[in-house]
Amino acid sequence: MRGWDEGKGERDESRRRLREALSQSKSDLSRSWKIYRRSLLAILGLFMVVSVSLVAIFADDIAVEHPYRNLQDTEDKWSIDYEPRKARPFSEECDWHEQKITTNPNSPLFSEIVVAESDDKVGDDNRYYRDTLTVIRLIKLDDSLGYDLNLSLLSIDPSNSSLLVLSPELYGNESLYGGVWLTYEFDNEEMHHWWLPDGHDVCIFGTNDQGHDLFSKVVYGARVSLKIGITVATLTVIIGTIVGSISGYFGGRVDEFIMRICDIFFAVPGLILAMAFVAAMNQITSLTIPLWLGILFPIFVLAAFSNSYLNSTVPDDDQISEQVMSLIMRYRGVLLVLVGFLFFVGLIPGASWSDFFGISEGRSWRAFAALGIITVLGAIVLADRRFFLNTSFEGGLGRIRDSFDWTNPWRYLTFRTLAVFVSLALLFSFSGNEGEEMVLIKDFDRLWKVQAALIFTGWPGYARLIRGQVLYVKEMTFVEAARSVGARPGRIMFRHILPNAWAPLLVAFTLDIGGTILSASGLSFLGLGADSYTAEWGLMISESRRYFLLYPHLMLYPGLAIAVTVLGFNLLGDGIRDVVDPKNRR
Repeated sequence: MRGWDEGKGERDESRRRLREALSQSKSDLSRSWKIYRRSLLAILGLFMVVSVSLVAIFADDIAVEHPYRNLQDTEDKWSIDYEPRKARPFSEECDWHEQKITTNPNSPLFSEIVVAESDDKVGDDNRYYRDTLTVIRLIKLDDSLGYDLNLSLLSIDPSNSSLLVLSPELYGNESLYGGVWLTYEFDNEEMHHWWLPDGHDVCIFGTNDQGHDLFSKVVYGARVSLKIGITVATLTVIIGTIVGSISGYFGGRVDEFIMRICDIFFAVPGLILAMAFVAAMNQITSLTIPLWLGILFPIFVLAAFSNSYLNSTVPDDDQISEQVMSLIMRYRGVLLVLVGFLFFVGLIPGASWSDFFGISEGRSWRAFAALGIITVLGAIVLADRRFFLNTSFEGGLGRIRDSFDWTNPWRYLTFRTLAVFVSLALLFSFSGNEGEEMVLIKDFDRLWKVQAALIFTGWPGYARLIRGQVLYVKEMTFVEAARSVGARPGRIMFRHILPNAWAPLLVAFTLDIGGTILSASGLSFLGLGADSYTAEWGLMISESRRYFLLYPHLMLYPGLAIAVTVLGFNLLGDGIRDVVDPKNRR
Protein backbone atom coordinates (compact mmCIF):
# COMPACT_ATOMS: atom_id res chain seq x y z
CA MET A 1 0.00 0.00 0.00
CA ARG A 2 1.46 3.32 -1.06
CA GLY A 3 1.85 6.17 1.37
CA TRP A 4 0.06 9.51 1.07
CA ASP A 5 3.22 11.35 0.03
CA GLU A 6 3.84 8.90 -2.81
CA GLY A 7 0.59 9.96 -4.46
CA LYS A 8 1.41 13.66 -4.53
CA GLY A 9 2.34 13.60 -8.20
CA GLU A 10 -0.91 11.89 -9.22
CA ARG A 11 -2.96 14.27 -7.11
CA ASP A 12 -1.30 17.25 -8.74
CA GLU A 13 -1.94 15.76 -12.18
CA SER A 14 -5.60 15.11 -11.36
CA ARG A 15 -6.07 18.68 -10.15
CA ARG A 16 -4.38 19.99 -13.28
CA ARG A 17 -6.74 17.99 -15.47
CA LEU A 18 -9.72 19.20 -13.46
CA ARG A 19 -8.63 22.83 -13.88
CA GLU A 20 -8.16 22.27 -17.60
CA ALA A 21 -11.62 20.74 -17.88
CA LEU A 22 -13.19 23.67 -16.02
CA SER A 23 -11.27 26.14 -18.15
CA GLN A 24 -12.37 24.37 -21.32
CA SER A 25 -15.98 24.36 -20.14
CA LYS A 26 -15.78 28.08 -19.41
CA SER A 27 -14.31 28.71 -22.84
CA ASP A 28 -17.03 26.62 -24.52
CA LEU A 29 -19.77 28.47 -22.64
CA SER A 30 -18.26 31.82 -23.60
CA ARG A 31 -18.09 30.85 -27.25
CA SER A 32 -21.62 29.43 -27.17
CA TRP A 33 -22.94 32.67 -25.65
CA LYS A 34 -21.26 34.70 -28.40
CA ILE A 35 -23.03 32.58 -31.01
CA TYR A 36 -26.35 32.64 -29.15
CA ARG A 37 -26.53 36.40 -28.70
CA ARG A 38 -26.19 37.00 -32.43
CA SER A 39 -29.92 36.32 -32.76
CA LEU A 40 -32.24 38.95 -31.31
CA LEU A 41 -35.11 36.44 -31.33
CA ALA A 42 -33.05 33.95 -29.32
CA ILE A 43 -32.33 36.64 -26.71
CA LEU A 44 -36.04 37.46 -26.64
CA GLY A 45 -36.87 33.77 -26.11
CA LEU A 46 -34.36 33.52 -23.26
CA PHE A 47 -35.86 36.61 -21.66
CA MET A 48 -39.36 35.12 -21.92
CA VAL A 49 -38.31 31.80 -20.39
CA VAL A 50 -36.39 33.46 -17.56
CA SER A 51 -39.31 35.82 -16.86
CA VAL A 52 -41.87 33.00 -16.71
CA SER A 53 -39.52 30.94 -14.51
CA LEU A 54 -39.02 33.82 -12.08
CA VAL A 55 -42.77 34.41 -11.93
CA ALA A 56 -43.30 30.73 -11.10
CA ILE A 57 -40.59 30.73 -8.42
CA PHE A 58 -41.78 33.92 -6.71
CA ALA A 59 -45.51 33.37 -7.24
CA ASP A 60 -46.16 33.52 -3.49
CA ASP A 61 -44.69 37.03 -3.34
CA ILE A 62 -46.09 38.36 -6.64
CA ALA A 63 -49.69 37.19 -6.32
CA VAL A 64 -52.15 39.05 -4.09
CA GLU A 65 -54.53 36.12 -3.71
CA HIS A 66 -53.36 32.65 -2.76
CA PRO A 67 -54.74 29.10 -2.85
CA TYR A 68 -55.18 26.91 0.19
CA ARG A 69 -54.13 23.32 0.78
CA ASN A 70 -56.90 20.75 0.78
CA LEU A 71 -57.64 18.59 3.83
CA GLN A 72 -55.32 15.83 2.60
CA ASP A 73 -52.53 18.41 2.06
CA THR A 74 -52.02 17.05 -1.45
CA GLU A 75 -52.76 19.98 -3.74
CA ASP A 76 -53.59 23.67 -3.94
CA LYS A 77 -57.25 24.63 -4.24
CA TRP A 78 -59.01 27.94 -4.86
CA SER A 79 -62.17 28.46 -2.83
CA ILE A 80 -65.12 30.35 -4.34
CA ASP A 81 -64.68 34.03 -3.64
CA TYR A 82 -67.74 36.27 -3.41
CA GLU A 83 -65.97 39.46 -4.32
CA PRO A 84 -67.24 40.94 -7.61
CA ARG A 85 -67.29 38.26 -10.27
CA LYS A 86 -66.21 38.80 -13.84
CA ALA A 87 -64.95 42.27 -12.93
CA ARG A 88 -63.03 43.97 -15.71
CA PRO A 89 -59.33 44.88 -15.39
CA PHE A 90 -58.61 47.73 -12.94
CA SER A 91 -62.26 47.78 -11.87
CA GLU A 92 -62.99 49.69 -8.65
CA GLU A 93 -65.54 47.01 -7.82
CA CYS A 94 -62.67 44.85 -6.55
CA ASP A 95 -62.57 47.11 -3.48
CA TRP A 96 -66.30 46.64 -2.89
CA HIS A 97 -67.97 44.08 -0.68
CA GLU A 98 -71.59 42.99 -0.48
CA GLN A 99 -72.85 41.86 2.92
CA LYS A 100 -76.26 40.62 4.04
CA ILE A 101 -77.63 42.27 7.19
CA THR A 102 -80.37 40.76 9.36
CA THR A 103 -83.12 43.29 10.06
CA ASN A 104 -85.70 41.12 11.85
CA PRO A 105 -85.56 41.97 15.57
CA ASN A 106 -86.99 38.53 16.39
CA SER A 107 -84.04 36.71 14.80
CA PRO A 108 -81.22 35.48 17.08
CA LEU A 109 -78.75 36.92 14.53
CA PHE A 110 -80.17 40.44 14.82
CA SER A 111 -78.12 43.30 16.22
CA GLU A 112 -78.47 47.07 15.95
CA ILE A 113 -74.72 47.27 15.44
CA VAL A 114 -73.30 45.00 12.72
CA VAL A 115 -69.61 44.12 12.22
CA ALA A 116 -68.35 44.51 8.65
CA GLU A 117 -66.98 41.06 7.76
CA SER A 118 -65.60 39.31 4.76
CA ASP A 119 -67.09 36.11 3.41
CA ASP A 120 -65.80 32.76 4.63
CA LYS A 121 -62.12 32.12 3.96
CA VAL A 122 -60.02 28.96 4.40
CA GLY A 123 -57.04 29.25 6.73
CA ASP A 124 -53.78 27.33 6.80
CA ASP A 125 -55.39 24.84 9.20
CA ASN A 126 -58.23 24.28 6.69
CA ARG A 127 -60.74 25.99 8.99
CA TYR A 128 -63.11 28.72 7.90
CA TYR A 129 -62.71 32.22 9.25
CA ARG A 130 -63.81 35.78 8.48
CA ASP A 131 -61.82 38.99 8.41
CA THR A 132 -63.09 42.20 9.98
CA LEU A 133 -63.23 44.92 7.31
CA THR A 134 -62.65 48.64 7.58
CA VAL A 135 -65.45 50.45 5.75
CA ILE A 136 -64.50 53.53 3.74
CA ARG A 137 -67.89 54.52 2.29
CA LEU A 138 -71.34 53.09 1.70
CA ILE A 139 -72.32 52.56 -1.92
CA LYS A 140 -75.85 51.12 -2.09
CA LEU A 141 -78.48 49.34 -0.04
CA ASP A 142 -80.94 46.83 -1.53
CA ASP A 143 -83.80 44.84 -0.06
CA SER A 144 -84.14 41.08 -0.46
CA LEU A 145 -85.88 41.59 -3.83
CA GLY A 146 -83.11 43.80 -5.22
CA TYR A 147 -84.90 47.17 -4.92
CA ASP A 148 -82.82 50.17 -3.90
CA LEU A 149 -83.20 51.63 -0.41
CA ASN A 150 -82.13 54.91 1.10
CA LEU A 151 -78.55 54.76 2.41
CA SER A 152 -79.57 56.93 5.35
CA LEU A 153 -81.19 53.86 6.92
CA LEU A 154 -77.70 52.71 7.86
CA SER A 155 -74.51 54.52 8.88
CA ILE A 156 -70.86 53.93 9.78
CA ASP A 157 -69.95 54.19 13.46
CA PRO A 158 -67.82 57.37 13.76
CA SER A 159 -65.62 55.81 16.45
CA ASN A 160 -65.04 52.49 14.66
CA SER A 161 -65.30 52.22 10.89
CA SER A 162 -65.69 48.43 11.14
CA LEU A 163 -69.11 48.83 12.75
CA LEU A 164 -72.36 49.56 10.93
CA VAL A 165 -75.27 51.12 12.84
CA LEU A 166 -78.84 50.28 11.84
CA SER A 167 -81.54 52.95 12.20
CA PRO A 168 -84.91 52.17 13.85
CA GLU A 169 -86.62 52.88 10.52
CA LEU A 170 -84.67 49.96 9.01
CA TYR A 171 -85.30 47.22 11.57
CA GLY A 172 -88.73 48.55 12.50
CA ASN A 173 -90.11 48.03 8.99
CA GLU A 174 -91.74 44.59 8.75
CA SER A 175 -91.49 44.63 4.95
CA LEU A 176 -87.69 44.47 5.30
CA TYR A 177 -87.62 41.53 7.72
CA GLY A 178 -86.21 39.37 4.90
CA GLY A 179 -82.91 41.18 5.30
CA VAL A 180 -81.07 43.77 3.24
CA TRP A 181 -77.88 43.72 1.19
CA LEU A 182 -75.33 46.46 1.74
CA THR A 183 -72.55 47.22 -0.73
CA TYR A 184 -69.65 49.25 0.62
CA GLU A 185 -66.08 50.12 -0.22
CA PHE A 186 -63.54 48.79 2.27
CA ASP A 187 -59.80 49.01 2.90
CA ASN A 188 -58.55 46.29 0.56
CA GLU A 189 -54.86 47.09 0.73
CA GLU A 190 -53.72 43.45 0.59
CA MET A 191 -55.21 43.11 -2.90
CA HIS A 192 -53.33 46.17 -4.20
CA HIS A 193 -50.02 45.88 -6.05
CA TRP A 194 -47.38 48.14 -4.51
CA TRP A 195 -45.49 48.46 -7.78
CA LEU A 196 -48.40 50.03 -9.70
CA PRO A 197 -49.80 53.58 -9.46
CA ASP A 198 -52.98 54.32 -7.52
CA GLY A 199 -56.13 53.66 -9.48
CA HIS A 200 -54.43 50.94 -11.52
CA ASP A 201 -53.13 48.73 -8.73
CA VAL A 202 -56.04 46.38 -8.06
CA CYS A 203 -57.52 43.56 -10.17
CA ILE A 204 -55.11 44.32 -12.99
CA PHE A 205 -56.45 41.31 -14.93
CA GLY A 206 -59.96 41.48 -13.44
CA THR A 207 -61.71 38.56 -11.74
CA ASN A 208 -63.15 35.35 -13.15
CA ASP A 209 -66.64 33.92 -12.82
CA GLN A 210 -65.80 32.53 -9.36
CA GLY A 211 -64.48 35.82 -8.02
CA HIS A 212 -60.80 34.80 -8.11
CA ASP A 213 -58.18 37.40 -8.90
CA LEU A 214 -57.24 36.48 -12.46
CA PHE A 215 -53.70 37.86 -12.21
CA SER A 216 -52.95 35.65 -9.19
CA LYS A 217 -54.28 32.54 -10.90
CA VAL A 218 -52.24 33.23 -14.03
CA VAL A 219 -49.12 33.67 -11.89
CA TYR A 220 -49.70 30.40 -10.03
CA GLY A 221 -50.54 28.73 -13.33
CA ALA A 222 -46.96 29.38 -14.47
CA ARG A 223 -45.77 27.14 -11.64
CA VAL A 224 -48.11 24.32 -12.66
CA SER A 225 -47.32 24.54 -16.38
CA LEU A 226 -43.54 24.70 -15.96
CA LYS A 227 -43.64 21.74 -13.58
CA ILE A 228 -45.53 19.69 -16.15
CA GLY A 229 -43.37 20.79 -19.08
CA ILE A 230 -39.98 20.22 -17.45
CA THR A 231 -40.95 16.95 -15.74
CA VAL A 232 -42.45 15.39 -18.85
CA ALA A 233 -39.65 16.56 -21.16
CA THR A 234 -36.95 15.30 -18.78
CA LEU A 235 -38.44 11.84 -18.32
CA THR A 236 -39.25 11.39 -22.00
CA VAL A 237 -35.66 12.33 -22.87
CA ILE A 238 -34.29 9.79 -20.38
CA ILE A 239 -36.55 6.96 -21.56
CA GLY A 240 -36.15 7.80 -25.24
CA THR A 241 -32.37 8.08 -24.94
CA ILE A 242 -32.01 4.68 -23.28
CA VAL A 243 -34.33 2.92 -25.72
CA GLY A 244 -32.97 4.69 -28.81
CA SER A 245 -29.34 4.05 -27.81
CA ILE A 246 -29.99 0.33 -27.40
CA SER A 247 -31.83 0.23 -30.72
CA GLY A 248 -29.16 2.09 -32.67
CA TYR A 249 -26.12 0.43 -31.11
CA PHE A 250 -27.15 -3.23 -31.27
CA GLY A 251 -29.15 -2.98 -34.50
CA GLY A 252 -30.55 -6.11 -36.13
CA ARG A 253 -33.65 -7.66 -34.62
CA VAL A 254 -33.39 -5.51 -31.51
CA ASP A 255 -33.55 -2.38 -33.65
CA GLU A 256 -36.37 -3.79 -35.75
CA PHE A 257 -38.45 -4.71 -32.70
CA ILE A 258 -38.05 -1.33 -30.98
CA MET A 259 -38.72 0.67 -34.13
CA ARG A 260 -41.92 -1.25 -34.84
CA ILE A 261 -43.15 -0.40 -31.35
CA CYS A 262 -42.39 3.25 -32.08
CA ASP A 263 -44.32 2.98 -35.34
CA ILE A 264 -47.37 1.79 -33.41
CA PHE A 265 -47.20 4.93 -31.25
CA PHE A 266 -46.72 7.14 -34.30
CA ALA A 267 -49.75 5.57 -35.99
CA VAL A 268 -52.09 7.09 -33.38
CA PRO A 269 -52.23 10.90 -32.86
CA GLY A 270 -50.42 11.74 -29.65
CA LEU A 271 -53.21 13.84 -28.15
CA ILE A 272 -55.82 11.12 -28.81
CA LEU A 273 -53.55 8.50 -27.23
CA ALA A 274 -52.92 10.74 -24.23
CA MET A 275 -56.68 11.26 -23.79
CA ALA A 276 -57.25 7.51 -23.80
CA PHE A 277 -54.40 6.99 -21.32
CA VAL A 278 -55.77 9.61 -18.92
CA ALA A 279 -59.25 8.09 -19.12
CA ALA A 280 -57.85 4.61 -18.44
CA MET A 281 -56.11 5.84 -15.27
CA ASN A 282 -59.19 7.58 -13.94
CA GLN A 283 -59.66 5.18 -11.02
CA ILE A 284 -56.02 5.18 -9.89
CA THR A 285 -55.58 7.30 -6.75
CA SER A 286 -51.96 6.46 -5.88
CA LEU A 287 -49.08 5.08 -7.93
CA THR A 288 -47.45 2.09 -6.26
CA ILE A 289 -45.23 -0.79 -7.33
CA PRO A 290 -44.22 -3.97 -5.48
CA LEU A 291 -41.23 -3.36 -3.24
CA TRP A 292 -39.33 -6.28 -4.72
CA LEU A 293 -39.64 -4.65 -8.15
CA GLY A 294 -38.65 -1.15 -7.02
CA ILE A 295 -35.48 -2.33 -5.30
CA LEU A 296 -34.30 -3.94 -8.55
CA PHE A 297 -33.33 -0.51 -9.91
CA PRO A 298 -30.47 0.15 -7.45
CA ILE A 299 -29.56 -3.56 -7.61
CA PHE A 300 -29.09 -3.49 -11.38
CA VAL A 301 -27.15 -0.21 -11.25
CA LEU A 302 -24.77 -1.59 -8.61
CA ALA A 303 -24.50 -4.90 -10.47
CA ALA A 304 -23.66 -3.13 -13.74
CA PHE A 305 -20.90 -1.03 -12.17
CA SER A 306 -19.50 -3.92 -10.13
CA ASN A 307 -19.42 -6.24 -13.15
CA SER A 308 -17.75 -3.54 -15.23
CA TYR A 309 -15.17 -3.06 -12.49
CA LEU A 310 -14.49 -6.78 -12.12
CA ASN A 311 -14.20 -7.29 -15.89
CA SER A 312 -11.66 -4.49 -16.17
CA THR A 313 -9.64 -5.52 -13.10
CA VAL A 314 -9.62 -9.26 -12.43
CA PRO A 315 -9.10 -10.93 -15.87
CA ASP A 316 -5.59 -11.10 -17.30
CA ASP A 317 -6.28 -12.07 -20.91
CA ASP A 318 -8.87 -13.80 -23.07
CA GLN A 319 -8.30 -17.08 -24.92
CA ILE A 320 -11.45 -18.17 -26.66
CA SER A 321 -12.17 -21.86 -26.08
CA GLU A 322 -13.33 -24.25 -28.76
CA GLN A 323 -16.50 -24.70 -26.71
CA VAL A 324 -17.56 -21.23 -27.74
CA MET A 325 -17.99 -22.46 -31.26
CA SER A 326 -20.94 -24.67 -30.24
CA LEU A 327 -24.38 -23.17 -30.74
CA ILE A 328 -25.42 -23.34 -27.09
CA MET A 329 -22.18 -21.80 -25.89
CA ARG A 330 -22.40 -19.07 -28.49
CA TYR A 331 -25.81 -17.98 -27.24
CA ARG A 332 -25.18 -18.62 -23.56
CA GLY A 333 -25.63 -14.89 -22.83
CA VAL A 334 -29.15 -14.96 -24.26
CA LEU A 335 -29.97 -18.04 -22.20
CA LEU A 336 -28.66 -16.39 -19.03
CA VAL A 337 -30.71 -13.25 -19.70
CA LEU A 338 -33.83 -15.37 -20.30
CA VAL A 339 -33.35 -17.32 -17.06
CA GLY A 340 -32.66 -14.07 -15.17
CA PHE A 341 -35.81 -12.50 -16.61
CA LEU A 342 -37.93 -15.48 -15.54
CA PHE A 343 -36.37 -15.36 -12.07
CA PHE A 344 -36.79 -11.63 -11.45
CA VAL A 345 -40.25 -11.31 -12.98
CA GLY A 346 -41.52 -14.27 -10.94
CA LEU A 347 -42.45 -16.69 -13.72
CA ILE A 348 -40.64 -19.57 -12.01
CA PRO A 349 -42.99 -20.87 -9.27
CA GLY A 350 -41.28 -21.20 -5.90
CA ALA A 351 -37.96 -19.90 -7.24
CA SER A 352 -38.44 -16.23 -7.98
CA TRP A 353 -36.94 -12.99 -6.72
CA SER A 354 -40.22 -11.90 -5.12
CA ASP A 355 -40.37 -15.13 -3.06
CA PHE A 356 -36.73 -14.86 -2.02
CA PHE A 357 -37.04 -11.17 -1.16
CA GLY A 358 -40.28 -11.70 0.78
CA ILE A 359 -38.92 -14.30 3.19
CA SER A 360 -38.65 -11.56 5.80
CA GLU A 361 -39.76 -7.93 6.02
CA GLY A 362 -36.74 -6.91 8.08
CA ARG A 363 -34.30 -4.37 6.67
CA SER A 364 -31.33 -6.64 7.38
CA TRP A 365 -32.70 -9.52 5.34
CA ARG A 366 -33.79 -7.31 2.44
CA ALA A 367 -30.38 -5.60 2.26
CA PHE A 368 -28.66 -9.00 2.52
CA ALA A 369 -30.84 -10.42 -0.27
CA ALA A 370 -30.06 -7.43 -2.53
CA LEU A 371 -26.30 -7.61 -1.92
CA GLY A 372 -26.44 -11.38 -2.37
CA ILE A 373 -28.03 -10.99 -5.82
CA ILE A 374 -25.35 -8.46 -6.81
CA THR A 375 -22.65 -10.91 -5.66
CA VAL A 376 -24.22 -13.79 -7.58
CA LEU A 377 -24.46 -11.71 -10.77
CA GLY A 378 -20.79 -10.76 -10.45
CA ALA A 379 -19.82 -14.39 -9.84
CA ILE A 380 -21.73 -15.50 -12.95
CA VAL A 381 -19.89 -12.99 -15.12
CA LEU A 382 -16.49 -14.03 -13.75
CA ALA A 383 -17.36 -17.72 -14.13
CA ASP A 384 -18.31 -17.11 -17.74
CA ARG A 385 -14.93 -15.45 -18.38
CA ARG A 386 -13.05 -18.21 -16.59
CA PHE A 387 -14.70 -21.38 -17.88
CA PHE A 388 -15.96 -20.41 -21.33
CA LEU A 389 -13.33 -17.90 -22.43
CA ASN A 390 -10.43 -19.54 -20.56
CA THR A 391 -9.54 -16.18 -19.04
CA SER A 392 -6.67 -16.20 -16.61
CA PHE A 393 -7.33 -14.65 -13.18
CA GLU A 394 -3.72 -14.87 -12.08
CA GLY A 395 -2.87 -11.84 -9.93
CA GLY A 396 -6.49 -10.71 -9.87
CA LEU A 397 -6.60 -10.05 -6.13
CA GLY A 398 -3.48 -7.94 -6.40
CA ARG A 399 -5.01 -5.86 -9.18
CA ILE A 400 -8.15 -5.35 -7.10
CA ARG A 401 -6.05 -4.20 -4.17
CA ASP A 402 -3.98 -1.86 -6.31
CA SER A 403 -7.09 -0.36 -7.93
CA PHE A 404 -8.17 1.17 -4.60
CA ASP A 405 -5.60 3.95 -4.51
CA TRP A 406 -6.66 6.22 -1.65
CA THR A 407 -3.62 8.44 -2.11
CA ASN A 408 -5.42 10.21 -4.97
CA PRO A 409 -9.07 10.88 -4.00
CA TRP A 410 -9.51 13.12 -7.05
CA ARG A 411 -9.70 10.05 -9.30
CA TYR A 412 -13.03 9.11 -7.68
CA LEU A 413 -14.65 12.42 -8.60
CA THR A 414 -16.72 10.77 -11.33
CA PHE A 415 -20.31 10.08 -12.28
CA ARG A 416 -19.77 6.40 -11.44
CA THR A 417 -18.93 7.24 -7.82
CA LEU A 418 -22.04 9.41 -7.52
CA ALA A 419 -24.24 6.69 -9.06
CA VAL A 420 -22.86 4.05 -6.69
CA PHE A 421 -23.47 6.16 -3.57
CA VAL A 422 -26.98 7.14 -4.70
CA SER A 423 -27.82 3.50 -5.47
CA LEU A 424 -26.54 2.37 -2.07
CA ALA A 425 -28.62 5.08 -0.36
CA LEU A 426 -31.73 4.01 -2.31
CA LEU A 427 -31.05 0.37 -1.50
CA PHE A 428 -30.80 1.11 2.21
CA SER A 429 -33.90 3.34 2.12
CA PHE A 430 -36.05 0.87 0.16
CA SER A 431 -35.02 -2.01 2.43
CA GLY A 432 -36.55 -0.19 5.41
CA ASN A 433 -39.97 0.33 3.80
CA GLU A 434 -42.86 -1.26 5.65
CA GLY A 435 -45.25 -3.53 3.80
CA GLU A 436 -44.91 -5.08 0.38
CA GLU A 437 -45.53 -2.02 -1.81
CA MET A 438 -43.55 1.11 -2.55
CA VAL A 439 -45.48 4.35 -3.00
CA LEU A 440 -44.04 6.33 -5.91
CA ILE A 441 -46.72 9.03 -5.95
CA LYS A 442 -49.02 9.11 -2.92
CA ASP A 443 -51.68 11.33 -4.44
CA PHE A 444 -51.89 10.48 -8.13
CA ASP A 445 -54.16 13.37 -9.06
CA ARG A 446 -55.23 14.42 -12.54
CA LEU A 447 -52.16 16.57 -13.12
CA TRP A 448 -49.93 13.55 -12.46
CA LYS A 449 -52.09 11.51 -14.82
CA VAL A 450 -51.61 14.12 -17.53
CA GLN A 451 -47.85 13.98 -17.03
CA ALA A 452 -47.85 10.17 -17.14
CA ALA A 453 -49.93 10.22 -20.33
CA LEU A 454 -47.59 12.69 -22.06
CA ILE A 455 -44.54 10.67 -21.00
CA PHE A 456 -46.19 7.48 -22.30
CA THR A 457 -46.85 9.07 -25.70
CA GLY A 458 -43.71 11.21 -25.99
CA TRP A 459 -40.71 8.90 -25.64
CA PRO A 460 -40.87 7.29 -29.17
CA GLY A 461 -39.91 10.60 -30.81
CA TYR A 462 -36.74 10.88 -28.74
CA ALA A 463 -35.98 7.19 -29.27
CA ARG A 464 -36.05 7.60 -33.04
CA LEU A 465 -34.01 10.80 -32.87
CA ILE A 466 -31.23 9.37 -30.71
CA ARG A 467 -31.24 6.12 -32.73
CA GLY A 468 -30.35 8.05 -35.86
CA GLN A 469 -27.53 9.84 -34.06
CA VAL A 470 -26.16 6.60 -32.61
CA LEU A 471 -26.22 4.92 -36.03
CA TYR A 472 -24.15 7.81 -37.37
CA VAL A 473 -21.67 8.16 -34.52
CA LYS A 474 -21.00 4.45 -33.95
CA GLU A 475 -19.40 4.17 -37.41
CA MET A 476 -16.76 6.77 -36.58
CA THR A 477 -13.14 5.77 -36.09
CA PHE A 478 -12.88 6.64 -32.39
CA VAL A 479 -15.72 4.20 -31.65
CA GLU A 480 -13.99 1.50 -33.68
CA ALA A 481 -10.80 2.21 -31.73
CA ALA A 482 -12.62 1.83 -28.41
CA ARG A 483 -14.19 -1.41 -29.59
CA SER A 484 -10.84 -2.76 -30.79
CA VAL A 485 -9.19 -2.34 -27.38
CA GLY A 486 -11.96 -4.36 -25.71
CA ALA A 487 -14.23 -1.63 -24.36
CA ARG A 488 -17.61 -3.04 -23.37
CA PRO A 489 -20.85 -1.91 -25.10
CA GLY A 490 -22.06 0.05 -22.08
CA ARG A 491 -18.83 2.05 -21.85
CA ILE A 492 -18.77 2.70 -25.59
CA MET A 493 -22.37 3.86 -25.55
CA PHE A 494 -22.20 6.18 -22.55
CA ARG A 495 -18.57 7.37 -22.76
CA HIS A 496 -18.04 7.67 -26.50
CA ILE A 497 -21.31 7.72 -28.49
CA LEU A 498 -23.84 9.66 -26.38
CA PRO A 499 -21.50 12.59 -25.55
CA ASN A 500 -21.16 13.10 -29.32
CA ALA A 501 -24.88 12.71 -30.03
CA TRP A 502 -26.40 15.04 -27.44
CA ALA A 503 -26.71 18.21 -29.54
CA PRO A 504 -29.98 17.42 -31.41
CA LEU A 505 -31.36 15.96 -28.19
CA LEU A 506 -30.82 19.23 -26.32
CA VAL A 507 -32.58 21.21 -29.03
CA ALA A 508 -35.51 18.77 -29.12
CA PHE A 509 -35.73 18.83 -25.31
CA THR A 510 -36.02 22.63 -25.22
CA LEU A 511 -38.62 22.72 -27.97
CA ASP A 512 -40.58 19.89 -26.39
CA ILE A 513 -41.11 21.76 -23.12
CA GLY A 514 -43.27 24.28 -24.94
CA GLY A 515 -45.10 21.54 -26.83
CA THR A 516 -45.74 19.65 -23.59
CA ILE A 517 -47.21 22.75 -21.93
CA LEU A 518 -49.47 23.21 -24.95
CA SER A 519 -50.59 19.55 -24.87
CA ALA A 520 -51.26 19.65 -21.11
CA SER A 521 -53.30 22.82 -21.54
CA GLY A 522 -55.24 21.14 -24.34
CA LEU A 523 -56.08 18.15 -22.14
CA SER A 524 -57.22 20.47 -19.34
CA PHE A 525 -59.32 22.44 -21.83
CA LEU A 526 -61.05 19.21 -22.84
CA GLY A 527 -61.76 18.34 -19.20
CA LEU A 528 -59.15 15.57 -18.90
CA GLY A 529 -56.50 17.60 -17.10
CA ALA A 530 -56.48 19.65 -13.94
CA ASP A 531 -59.29 19.43 -11.38
CA SER A 532 -61.72 22.29 -10.88
CA TYR A 533 -60.52 25.27 -8.83
CA THR A 534 -56.92 24.65 -9.96
CA ALA A 535 -54.71 27.40 -11.37
CA GLU A 536 -53.99 25.79 -14.74
CA TRP A 537 -54.01 27.87 -17.90
CA GLY A 538 -55.89 25.39 -20.08
CA LEU A 539 -58.57 24.91 -17.43
CA MET A 540 -58.93 28.68 -17.01
CA ILE A 541 -59.57 29.06 -20.73
CA SER A 542 -62.08 26.21 -20.65
CA GLU A 543 -63.98 27.76 -17.75
CA SER A 544 -64.12 31.17 -19.44
CA ARG A 545 -65.16 30.15 -22.96
CA ARG A 546 -68.90 30.56 -22.16
CA TYR A 547 -68.30 34.23 -21.28
CA PHE A 548 -66.03 34.99 -24.22
CA LEU A 549 -68.33 37.45 -26.04
CA LEU A 550 -69.12 39.58 -22.97
CA TYR A 551 -65.88 39.12 -20.99
CA PRO A 552 -63.07 38.32 -23.43
CA HIS A 553 -60.39 39.20 -20.87
CA LEU A 554 -61.16 35.98 -18.96
CA MET A 555 -59.74 33.99 -21.87
CA LEU A 556 -57.23 36.56 -23.09
CA TYR A 557 -54.75 36.54 -20.19
CA PRO A 558 -54.31 32.79 -19.69
CA GLY A 559 -54.13 32.43 -23.47
CA LEU A 560 -51.37 35.05 -23.64
CA ALA A 561 -49.53 33.25 -20.82
CA ILE A 562 -49.54 30.02 -22.86
CA ALA A 563 -48.49 31.84 -26.01
CA VAL A 564 -45.59 33.68 -24.32
CA THR A 565 -44.30 30.55 -22.59
CA VAL A 566 -44.49 28.28 -25.64
CA LEU A 567 -43.02 30.95 -27.92
CA GLY A 568 -40.21 31.59 -25.43
CA PHE A 569 -39.16 27.94 -25.34
CA ASN A 570 -39.40 27.67 -29.14
CA LEU A 571 -37.17 30.71 -29.64
CA LEU A 572 -34.79 29.38 -26.98
CA GLY A 573 -34.61 26.05 -28.81
CA ASP A 574 -33.90 27.81 -32.13
CA GLY A 575 -31.07 29.72 -30.47
CA ILE A 576 -29.58 26.54 -29.04
CA ARG A 577 -29.82 24.96 -32.50
CA ASP A 578 -27.60 27.74 -33.81
CA VAL A 579 -25.13 27.14 -30.99
CA VAL A 580 -24.74 23.41 -31.62
CA ASP A 581 -24.60 23.81 -35.40
CA PRO A 582 -21.00 22.95 -36.41
CA LYS A 583 -21.08 25.60 -39.13
CA ASN A 584 -21.42 28.34 -36.50
CA ARG A 585 -18.65 27.01 -34.29
CA ARG A 586 -15.84 27.34 -36.80
